[in-house]
Amino acid sequence: MDRQAAVIKSEMTQTRADLDYKLSQLEARAREMTPRRYVQRHMPEYFWEGTIGSALLAIGGWMAWRHYRPA
Repeated sequence: MDRQAAVIKSEMTQTRADLDYKLSQLEARAREMTPRRYVQRHMPEYFWEGTIGSALLAIGGWMAWRHYRPA
C-alpha cells in the first residue's frame, strides 16, 4: 500500500510541476500581449520611418482620390 501511495504522490508532484510550468508560460505570454509590448514590436523603430510611411500613405490616398470617379 505504501508503494501505491508513493506512486500517487509522485504523480501528483509531477502534475503540479507541469501545471506550474504551464501557468508560468501563460503568464509570460500574457505579459508579451500587453498593448505596450505589441506596439513596441510592430511600430517602426525610427521616427523618420513612421513619418515617411505616413507621408507616402497620404500621397497615395490623395492620388487615389483624384482618380475616383463617382458613378
